[in-house]
Amino acid sequence: MTNSNNNDDIRTLLAELTRSQLQTQQQIRETQQQIRETNATVQETQQQIRETNATVQETQQQIRETNATVQETQQQIRETNATVQDLTSDVNRVLARSAVLDDVVLQLQENQQMMQANFNEYQRHFVQHQRAFTEHQGTFAEHQRTTNAALNSLEAILLRLIEIIGRGQS
Repeated sequence: MTNSNNNDDIRTLLAELTRSQLQTQQQIRETQQQIRETNATVQETQQQIRETNATVQETQQQIRETNATVQETQQQIRETNATVQDLTSDVNRVLARSAVLDDVVLQLQENQQMMQANFNEYQRHFVQHQRAFTEHQGTFAEHQRTTNAALNSLEAILLRLIEIIGRGQS
């Protein structure tokens, strides 16, 4: 009778041990799936960061190009202004008639207004590029926060897995 009870006790313990081992294996599989999902999320976030960095670099290049264009336009305006002043001086010396001077001045003013309008357009583009750059910086910061949160989550999962495995080996 005692041998039979012992055998029943051993069978019960083995059944409980088997059930516990199956639950642990299921938990390990679930944790491994969570790790895979977290890794996928981390990879997606890293891709988004790379894309954002590329966009930031493109925007910075566009800003540099716009700045160069603005500087060239400013130089052209200065040169045009100098030309306007030279032409006005020459016309005053050569022509005494006010009708000729009025026509020349009017035309020069229209050119200056057109150049000023071009300059204003370049400035508007420059401001748009600066806004886009600022938005990309915000997006990059958000992606960085998301990545850090995902990494922290992954670290917690890994620590939990190590703890579970450590207990399983003990």
